[in-house]
Amino acid sequence: MMPRNFLAGLAVMMLALMAASCATTTSANLATGMTPDQTVQAMGQPDLKDNIPDPNHSGASVLRYVWLDSGKAAVFGSDGRLASVQTVETDSKQKLEEEQIAARRAPESFDPINTPLNYLFFPIKAGFIYLGAGANCVGGGSCQKPHLPPPSAS
Repeated sequence: MMPRNFLAGLAVMMLALMAASCATTTSANLATGMTPDQTVQAMGQPDLKDNIPDPNHSGASVLRYVWLDSGKAAVFGSDGRLASVQTVETDSKQKLEEEQIAARRAPESFDPINTPLNYLFFPIKAGFIYLGAGANCVGGGSCQKPHLPPPSAS
C-alpha cells in the first residue's frame, strides 16, 4: 500500500509543477493593444523605461519599455496602447561566455613548418621570458610570475 501512495503523491506533484511551468511561460506574451499596466503584469517591471520619437513620424514621443532578460521591447502608441513588440539584442553575460567558449574551441590553423618549430623553440622562448621577468624584478620593477603564451603562438 505504501508504494501506491508514494506514486500517487509523486504524480500529483508532477502535475502541479507542469501547471506552474505552463502558467509562467504563457504569462510572458505581449500582444498589441495592451496597456502599460498589462505589460508590466505579463512581463514584470521593465529594465528600461524611456520616451522615443514616434516611429510613425508624427513628431510626438511615445513610451518604450525594455526587458533585457527576455530580449523584448514594447513600444506604445500615442493612445497609450502597445503598438509593437521588438526583439532587443543584448550582450548578456551568458552570450559573452558562450562566445568565449566558442573561441576556445575554434581549431587553430596548423602550419606544417611553423608549428613544429614553435614547439621546438618554446623552452628557449620561455627561458627568455623568465630571464626578462627576473631582470625586471632585480631592477626595481614588479616581481611577479610572467604570463607564458601557448607554444603554438608565434
